Amino acid sequence: MLLRKSTGIPGEAGSERESGIEAGMYECAEAVYQNEIWRAASLKDENGNYKQELRLKMKKESQKHCFSCPECGESLILNAGNIRQPYFSHYAGSDCVLTSKEQAERNQLMRQAMLLLAQNSFPDAEIREYALLKGKMRSQLLVMLPDSKIALNYVSDFVKLGRLEDKIACMKEKGIKPVWFTPFRIAGREKLTTAEYLISAEQPVLKSIDWLNKLIYMKEYDADTDKVLWEECYSFAELRLDEEGEFVCREQIEPDESILQQRRHQEMLEEKLEEERRLRLECGRNAAACLFRQKEASFAVYEPDQVVLRISKEEYLQQEYAYGQDFFMKAFDEYWVLKKLKGGSRERRAAAAVRERFLEYADYELQYARKGEEKGLFLGKVLQILEEVRDSREWLAAGS
Repeated sequence: MLLRKSTGIPGEAGSERESGIEAGMYECAEAVYQNEIWRAASLKDENGNYKQELRLKMKKESQKHCFSCPECGESLILNAGNIRQPYFSHYAGSDCVLTSKEQAERNQLMRQAMLLLAQNSFPDAEIREYALLKGKMRSQLLVMLPDSKIALNYVSDFVKLGRLEDKIACMKEKGIKPVWFTPFRIAGREKLTTAEYLISAEQPVLKSIDWLNKLIYMKEYDADTDKVLWEECYSFAELRLDEEGEFVCREQIEPDESILQQRRHQEMLEEKLEEERRLRLECGRNAAACLFRQKEASFAVYEPDQVVLRISKEEYLQQEYAYGQDFFMKAFDEYWVLKKLKGGSRERRAAAAVRERFLEYADYELQYARKGEEKGLFLGKVLQILEEVRDSREWLAAGS
């Protein structure tokens, strides 16, 4: 909330005296209206002039007690005079922490810090400010994750204990993971407040933010003596929240730039390899379609051992002999050594590349696409092509 001290100038339209509010209250820039955060500044246009119809409507809504404080739930009064900027005020006698200048400014600062922490930790998540929990009870921040919700709240020294207990119970009831922040203490002050005792019962390690120095302090106290058992201080930039609402070092969930670059390079390489594989399969598919059409009138039937030399993977890896052209058939987990093609050396090399793409396509089909009897028929056609198409020029024509 943005806050300004009210002056209570006599005769100022919308001043505290006109509204029956005692001077010295601090002004709020926003309120809850129809279950949404509504800012008083929206009464004016970009030129600083009141939107008169909206102004009249909202002043009537204020008289109906339609505006409430997002922190305490009490009714607020809309002040929309002609001298000062529009604002909201609590009624006289309110005990809300936002009626104290020091507490209100600290509350605003902690909200900004918690919002930054939530945005850094969950950049893709929806983060709701002053999200409704139950009745008039709200969480200062609520992170909406796919499988859970995390509530971030700052608990001042002047919080009403009944409200705090109700909020703790509500979060338990709804299964919301709470992250509580307590006031930052100067060195040497160890005695816990009652509010901190309540928080420590739910969250043994108390957390506070020193926003001036951009630090997060964590302390665990002995419940009987108030002595600090454990204390640590972290740079605000190095900590993140995980999906359980626990603090982790940024490096645990955000790899450094060099690792990110390696991952991006690896992804680009994999994409390139996948595209090359897709093109090879397409080439093999086209070659197969052409050759199958040429041999579709043939009724010759071949067994694998008649067409290729089949070698198990283990045996192949143990041999030192280099074969002319071989291909690993994943569908059978074995190597096929192919017969030599006919033609000049340059033609044979080019034709061998087409035959290899043909086999890559055939292997893919045998692994994933062809089942049962269809698989056997397809294998027969592949063996027929390998046996009967030995002229390099036929392979080159099929691959063109």
